[in-house]
Amino acid sequence: MIGSVIDKYEVLQKLGEGATATVYRGRHLSIGKDVAIKVLHPHLSASTRYRERFNREARAVGRLTHENIVSILDYSGQGTEDCYIVTELVDGCTLLQLIEEHGRIPSEVVAALGMELSGALGFAHRAGIIHRDLKPENVMVRRDGVVKLMDFGVARVIDEGQITLDGSLLGSPAYMSPQQALDEKLDGRSDLFSLGTVLFHSVTGTVPFSGTNASIILRNIIDGLRPDVLELEPRAAPGLVAVIDKLLQTRADDRYADAEEVKAALAGALAESGLGADHPRINLRAWLLNPREVGAALEEHLRTDLLARGKTRLAAGDTVGALQLFNRLLAIDEEHAEVLSLIGALHAPPPRQAPRGLLGAIGGIALLAAGLGAWALVPRQNPPPVVEPAPVVAEVPKPAPAPAVLAATPAPAPEAPPSKPTSPPRASATLPATGVRPAALVVAATPAPLPAAVATPATVIFKWSGRARSVSVRVDGAPVGVFRTGPAVGWIGTRQRPIELTAGRHTIELINEKMEPWSTTLTVAAGEERTVVVPELKGLPADYVVNSRMPDDCQMSIGDTKYGELPKFGRQFNRPASGTESVTFDCGARGVHTFALPPLQAGGQAPVPVSLPPELQ
Repeated sequence: MIGSVIDKYEVLQKLGEGATATVYRGRHLSIGKDVAIKVLHPHLSASTRYRERFNREARAVGRLTHENIVSILDYSGQGTEDCYIVTELVDGCTLLQLIEEHGRIPSEVVAALGMELSGALGFAHRAGIIHRDLKPENVMVRRDGVVKLMDFGVARVIDEGQITLDGSLLGSPAYMSPQQALDEKLDGRSDLFSLGTVLFHSVTGTVPFSGTNASIILRNIIDGLRPDVLELEPRAAPGLVAVIDKLLQTRADDRYADAEEVKAALAGALAESGLGADHPRINLRAWLLNPREVGAALEEHLRTDLLARGKTRLAAGDTVGALQLFNRLLAIDEEHAEVLSLIGALHAPPPRQAPRGLLGAIGGIALLAAGLGAWALVPRQNPPPVVEPAPVVAEVPKPAPAPAVLAATPAPAPEAPPSKPTSPPRASATLPATGVRPAALVVAATPAPLPAAVATPATVIFKWSGRARSVSVRVDGAPVGVFRTGPAVGWIGTRQRPIELTAGRHTIELINEKMEPWSTTLTVAAGEERTVVVPELKGLPADYVVNSRMPDDCQMSIGDTKYGELPKFGRQFNRPASGTESVTFDCGARGVHTFALPPLQAGGQAPVPVSLPPELQ
């Protein structure tokens, strides 16, 4: 295809390949303008059904003129041999490439990016078009910071009816809405769920719904099993986390009503941080040009902003809101002395109240004296040995703000014989001849010290997803037990096991010798109940080596991951040692060949089993 001419476009370079089409860089022969040419795969071009869908995409998306949607310039029409669409060429990279390069993108940058995507989706939805395949690979970020939504290849055109491709599921499983996974009737809120997955992936560096195969991923999506954003990225802005959480609600009615509401909510999240999409120094374009410098400037801004807003919320009595902001600040600077002091003050026990004031102490002395005198008048049989009471000293201090407290030390009780203890004087003893009842006996002793206020511990409940695993759990480096993380292997479910934590900041680790360690850091308040969703634990990678007899020009892929030609990655690759994956080699005219990867011990190495057909030997 490279060097050939399609209609009036010269094909210059291959840019990428998807499930339905290949994208090339091309040039208009007359005006010399570079364009992108999306050519439907030949075996699909032969299908009237696929050609019809392709032409519908061109006509539908061709009506969309928006700064955040890739423009369609031309398309092949019905009678041509090649089925293609010509679009503007975006000078930049995909959002997926940005995530892979930086790992995690700062919240404020993600919010600005989400605002532009929301604008594009809102425009398309008003035109009656649902994208249905929103994912980081279909989001281009131009070098000047403009976001472009592209590839409406599986868009559903509401006013043109629905096309079902032999019952096949269109779109990318990890970013689908529950309604799309269940093949229900869709509206724009399905795209909003996918937008939530894109924002989640951008800010945490990982997809919200994962699994070892597509069916497990879809089951997690339908059941809403995912980790919280803050578990994976404690530095995420609370405002952005709230938007993502609402976008990822399982029921469509629980999400935002439309993309305009999402855009407004993201703008509010930016404003909370004292920033806006058009901030002169901290914005999407500036970050793209110099991510390190802008990232440092953003952190410096947040140190001041988060502390100030946290104090304001504390003063207003919003402890939970203040802790959210302080938690983010501690994720940026875990040794921030002022924040640690403020959090410590929140969990300090209340001051103990004195049992009585000075007047109460004097009254106690009077009662003690009267009681002792009355006790002397009561006749007793076999009185106990007389023990000299400890002197009671009442010292009246000079006037002072704090009330004086009397401390009287009781006399030690006489030691009773072990065989027959002596009973104390009874209250019903015979009255004296005068008939005057003695005053009641009052014994004044030093009150037992009041116990320090005991804070109710926080309760953390783990919600496990994925396959069953036995893991050692550590809290702040100390082992607390071995848990089993789920029910039977191969089924999605949850098992809850509570852990009690003292108020404050804790790090929880899950350790399995064959899996990558997983940990999360969280700050909890006294009495708080927190649910932590643990994602599918990843196996330690195992090394696989492709048989040297497999031709170099075969394209290798595993699931949705495309490795390309074998020399590109040296015929050696790492995968989790699960033994449940298959590797596919696309050798063009020589066929497509699939082989199961053998189970392998974590960290081991094995050849990929290749049973070569005659044409490849």
